[in-house]
Amino acid sequence: MNDKNNDFYRAPGSPEDPTADYMVTATALNGKVRAISVTTKEICNRAMRIHGTSPSATAALGRFLTGTLLLAANLKGEKDTLTANIRCEGPIQGMTAVCDAGGNIRGYVIEPVVETVLREPGKLNVAAAVGKGLLTVVRDLGLKEPYVGSAELVSGEIGEDFAYYLGVSEQTRSVVSLGVLLDASGVLYAGGMMVQLMPDAGEDIIEYIEKRAGGGFPGITFLLSEGMNPEKLLDLFLGDPDIRFLSGRTVQYCCPCSLDRMEQSLTALGVTELTELASDPNGIELECHFCGAKHRFEAKDVCRILENATGIGARNGSKKESSE
Repeated sequence: MNDKNNDFYRAPGSPEDPTADYMVTATALNGKVRAISVTTKEICNRAMRIHGTSPSATAALGRFLTGTLLLAANLKGEKDTLTANIRCEGPIQGMTAVCDAGGNIRGYVIEPVVETVLREPGKLNVAAAVGKGLLTVVRDLGLKEPYVGSAELVSGEIGEDFAYYLGVSEQTRSVVSLGVLLDASGVLYAGGMMVQLMPDAGEDIIEYIEKRAGGGFPGITFLLSEGMNPEKLLDLFLGDPDIRFLSGRTVQYCCPCSLDRMEQSLTALGVTELTELASDPNGIELECHFCGAKHRFEAKDVCRILENATGIGARNGSKKESSE
C-alpha cells in the first residue's frame, strides 16, 4: 500500500469522524477502473433497530442496503433516486431499498425474523435466508421514463447478485464485495466495495482485476475490523500506487416520510378504496414500511382526502370528454 503522506488515505470530502458511515470514489490503473467503497455500520444498526431483524435478516438487509448505496453512487440530480428490489423464495421473502443522490438510504425486509443458519462456525448463511429470486433496479433520473433492469439471483449472497445484475442488465463488468459482521450487541462492522471496468479496459486490466478478486482477497468485515477505512480498502485491492481518490461523503439511513407523503399515498388508492376507509368513524393509522413512523388520519381527514380525490377525478373526466 502507498502511504505518501498523512492525507493520502482521506478522500476529498471524507468526514473528520472516522467512525461515521461514508463513501469514497476513486479511479485507478490509468483511469481504466472505477472504484467505490463504503462503510455502513450505523446504517445497518439503525435498520436492525427499526425493523427488529433477526441475525440472518440483519445480515441480508445490511448487505442489500450497502450494495444499493454502491449502485446509487453515480446519481447526480437532486431528485434522482435508485430503488432496488429483491423478491425471493427464501424465508425473508424479499427486500426493498431506496437511495437518493445525497447518500440517504432506507429499506425494509418483508419477513424480518427468520431462523439463523450458519454456513460455518461464526458465519451466517445469508444465501439460505434469501434463496432463489429476482433483483430489479429502477433508476429514476427525472426523465420521461425511469430505467428498469433486472436479473435472477445467482447465489443469494447479495454481492455476487449485484455484480451479476450489473454485467447482465447494465453491461458493466464489476466486482462487488459486501459484508456485515454482528454479535449479540448488534452490527460490529459493515461495508462494501465495488470495482468496475471501464469500456476501454484491455485484457491485461481485466485479467488483473479478476486475479485480485479470485485470489483470496480478505473479507470486507475482516479488513474493517483491522482498522481499514474505505480508502484503504480500495488501495489494498487495486494495488495501484497512482490510485486517485476523487471524493468522499457521508451516507446515512434517512426516511423522508411525512403526513403529507402519507396523504399522497392515500390519494393514490383511488375513490373506491378511499370510500371504504372513510366509512370507518375511528379513522385510520398508517405505518411507514421504511422507518416505522405512524401517521394517524381521523375520519374527517379521510373524508377530505376522498372529496379532493373525487374532485380531481371529475375534472380529469371533463377534460377527457372535451378532448374527445
